[in-house]
Amino acid sequence: MPEAAPTDRPRSATRTEVEFATSGHTGAPVSWWHSTDQLAYEAGLVADLLVGEVDHVINFAPTRHLFGSLFGEVLPRARGIDVHQAWRHPVTDVPPLRPGARTLLVCLPSAWPLLRRLLPALGALPRVVALHSTAAVPEAAKDVVRALHGTGFTAQTLLGATETGAVAHRPVAPAGTDDGPWRLLPDVALVPEPGIRAAAGTPRLLHVISPRIGRRHDMSEPPVSWRTTDLVRRRGPREFDHLGRASRLVKANGVRVWLDEVEAALAGALPGLDVACVPVADGVRGEHYELYCAPGGPGAPAVEPPLVRRALARLLPGVPGPRAVHPVDRIPRSALGKVRVPELRPTAFGRTA
Repeated sequence: MPEAAPTDRPRSATRTEVEFATSGHTGAPVSWWHSTDQLAYEAGLVADLLVGEVDHVINFAPTRHLFGSLFGEVLPRARGIDVHQAWRHPVTDVPPLRPGARTLLVCLPSAWPLLRRLLPALGALPRVVALHSTAAVPEAAKDVVRALHGTGFTAQTLLGATETGAVAHRPVAPAGTDDGPWRLLPDVALVPEPGIRAAAGTPRLLHVISPRIGRRHDMSEPPVSWRTTDLVRRRGPREFDHLGRASRLVKANGVRVWLDEVEAALAGALPGLDVACVPVADGVRGEHYELYCAPGGPGAPAVEPPLVRRALARLLPGVPGPRAVHPVDRIPRSALGKVRVPELRPTAFGRTA
């Protein structure tokens, strides 16, 4: 598919828009609006580039989010494809694979352990394409790709956000191998940063120009470019390595969690509690976080993990709870207050939950 410069495809003049909510830097919901033309174009662009012709869609992503809406609603409706909304069912339910059907799987990290149980059925289909929604790919996904090597199965992961839509893609590599660099989608370009040399190798925030950037609720028009919280290193004009996030943000099964917001909420509700949120890799969700909690002073009782979990659920409803809560005797910090993570982990005591 030929690549077009972003300016080659003008923005739609339509005012028909769809709202998607995301968490801003403060954790408060922020509405972003995408025109129906933007949605239709993105679904078609990704389908033509990475998916091809399919007969059946199994969608594990809630359609209230941009990723699930694009490939669980917009694409099937535009092309007359049957879709099964697997996100409405418990994650233990086996989705209805159709013998002989070319199948698109719209995946969150939590879908991959289930797909790993369906290897014989997936391998028997003439063609299966899995689209993964986030930069963090769980080991279960790599296991599936390795097990189905040589069949009609392929997997691609998309990098993007509610603000920008998808901006880049790369294949999911088998377990034990490197995924390789990210490649920009055809209508996306990197924005040159003033004062920064364009040579590859300089870490910087991912700043893109695209006709598919949404319109924040307080904007009259969508911005032409957007700077994300993703830290990248350019390999060339259209390829880059993803180095992580510049902000303290993790995506637990695709849901944003601002770790500073979690710490501040708990510290305010449980006076004297010292809290540290630590991002961790997760074999099922791709990425997650754990909480370390220390008592407020000498002689104070150890913090009970269930109390911390209940407080967090009350304070930040909808935010995924931590993978684990570790009571510790103290949280080691530098003179500037930064947590010394290598010194933190061995101090855990008491009951973890």
